Amino acid sequence: MVMEVCILGYRLVSKISLVAIIILSLFSIAFAQKDKQIQQNKESAVQSNGTPIIFEETERKDPFIAGVLSWSWSGLGQFYTQNYKKGSAFLLADLAEKGVLVYMLFHISEKYSSSDQDVNWSDISKKDQTIVVGLLFSIFITRVFSVIDAVDSAHDYNRLIYYPYWKSKQGFKTSFEPENKSLYISVSYPVNFK
Repeated sequence: MVMEVCILGYRLVSKISLVAIIILSLFSIAFAQKDKQIQQNKESAVQSNGTPIIFEETERKDPFIAGVLSWSWSGLGQFYTQNYKKGSAFLLADLAEKGVLVYMLFHISEKYSSSDQDVNWSDISKKDQTIVVGLLFSIFITRVFSVIDAVDSAHDYNRLIYYPYWKSKQGFKTSFEPENKSLYISVSYPVNFK
């Protein structure tokens, strides 16, 4: 019984890994296409005017996509929002938890099985049952926190791109025009977009 669970767990992890590899491949293809399109726009601008004038607006990161990516594999949503430190931390935590779970399942399989019997849940000691349930719960909690953090990371990314730091500070600017003998003073105040 436990051996079947281990095999199913291994198959699940391999399927998740395959899905993640496919998703990362699609992202790399999409980014390569975007870079190719930008290069073509620059070349066409140079050919038409001789001087390229390109206004490139950065793309917003969709919080829903970040959350879905983090649900599929912890840390992937943080990589999507370019928060590589947190993404690596969530990815390593997820891999460590799954590794401990697989080790624990093999340990239980060896400890409680005999050559002709399968292991039932009721045959396992309460201590080992608690450890397995705790590991499954911690994997779920890590996944949920990863999704929440990925959505927050997407919002933070969008806020920093469209409302940079300098726009949130009070500013004071002066200018002088000698032709009019005029002095201009402007004061800017931060606007909160929450």
